Amino acid sequence: MANGEADLICRVARLERSLRIAVVTAAASLLFGALAFFAMIGGVATAAPSAGSSARAMDVLRVRELDVVDGHGVTRVKLAAPLPAPVIDGQQKTRGGGSAGTMSGMLLFDAQGVERSGYATVDNGYSNVLLTLDDKRRQHAMFIAEPTGPTTLRLFNGDTQDRVDVAIDGDGPSITMMRRGKEIYRQPTQ
Repeated sequence: MANGEADLICRVARLERSLRIAVVTAAASLLFGALAFFAMIGGVATAAPSAGSSARAMDVLRVRELDVVDGHGVTRVKLAAPLPAPVIDGQQKTRGGGSAGTMSGMLLFDAQGVERSGYATVDNGYSNVLLTLDDKRRQHAMFIAEPTGPTTLRLFNGDTQDRVDVAIDGDGPSITMMRRGKEIYRQPTQ
């Protein structure tokens, strides 16, 4: 085995370990965040009435959109069906498959109100479930579960066109790496 190939195999193994840790961390963070959020909503909905009030506990809260804001009034969590179109660098973009595409789910925002993560389902057509992790301008990680079973974890840098896909479908697992928009590794090979 050539030194370069051994180095590549070692780097792929380290990347796979890092990827597994990132997926577990992101999933756990999302789960705990959602649990905390719903516990907060449940606490508000079932809070004891104040003296002299006739408030009653609510069994169901039905809304199209719910914003959780911080102490400065900045939206930090948004639950919506459908989610609003994203605003990136001051420009309104589309969400999920062209001008008619919409998604429903949850968005997380930083202290400046910039969208940094989302957990959503595509509303029309091919109903993927997506978990994204973003910087202030674009996505860098996306976990996609398709409605028929295939699943992909994609890490990417849009500035450099570098990308790693770890996927599993009916044919089994695969790993693909792109550097500067050109495929440099694929396992299994086609």
